Amino acid sequence: MLCAGHDFAAPRRSDRKAWSVVAVVLGAGLRYEGFEPCGCGRDPKFRPRTRAQVRARRVIAARTGVPLAELLGRADPLEPR
Repeated sequence: MLCAGHDFAAPRRSDRKAWSVVAVVLGAGLRYEGFEPCGCGRDPKFRPRTRAQVRARRVIAARTGVPLAELLGRADPLEPR
């Protein structure tokens, strides 16, 4: 069992597509967490919700060489940090 974070809302059991997205996000080492590490505030973090969003970020990661985990955390994967 893996701690997915305080802001994790589990999809329905029968929604295999949504669970595959959750598996990719957690497999990349990300969590569904909105708390700042310093404890100074709460800022909701972006996490992909659909397989299309994951697929787009995988393509961009392959083209640009940016780690997939970094792109999964961006709302707009084409925006440089």
